[in-house]
Amino acid sequence: MAKLPRVKWAVVVGVLVVFGAVASFAWARGEASPPGIHNGVITVCVEKPQKSNLKTSGDLNFLHCFSGERRVSWNIRGPAGPPGPAGPAGPAGPGGGGAAVKWALVRADGGIAAQSGGITLAAHPSSGSFVLNFGSAVNGHLILSSGGYAGDNADSRGETSAGPCGGGGEGFTCPTGFDTTSHVFVQTRSSTNTPTDHAFYVAVFG
Repeated sequence: MAKLPRVKWAVVVGVLVVFGAVASFAWARGEASPPGIHNGVITVCVEKPQKSNLKTSGDLNFLHCFSGERRVSWNIRGPAGPPGPAGPAGPAGPGGGGAAVKWALVRADGGIAAQSGGITLAAHPSSGSFVLNFGSAVNGHLILSSGGYAGDNADSRGETSAGPCGGGGEGFTCPTGFDTTSHVFVQTRSSTNTPTDHAFYVAVFG
């Protein structure tokens, strides 16, 4: 029995594709289960011994399956292997850059229209002056303020400023009872730089 020559799989697959087209034509003429490649399955026939082809008996026939020949089929792709082991853990990512922000939108009358939570109006001692209690120390943190439109549509305004109560190097001396570092003093002004009640935003970062 002659044996198949040792060839690369790429060559074998290329040959099978060509032979598959020819075999499909033969199958269209009435041959059952034509050899070749169909839906990812390779089908061939093993030639049976005959006096006329003793040299090729046992060879694989990719073109025809004659009566009495044994068909052999196999998938182009084998079964899926077991999952591989888990890879090593990756390095820790950088720390997040976002800092917690506490903020409030305050109306001109001192009422809080919206906020991040935990902020109350502690005092409204005079026109344009507001003291807010943030519930924790705000000194040493960035504090920003700006004008707002919470029922206050006046566009002609002056500067809005803010800072921590408690005096010292960065604070403002607030009225008695509110002069602690958990309070923020905000002042709103008119276009003539006179303290005047206006809506505002105030935010403490970190």
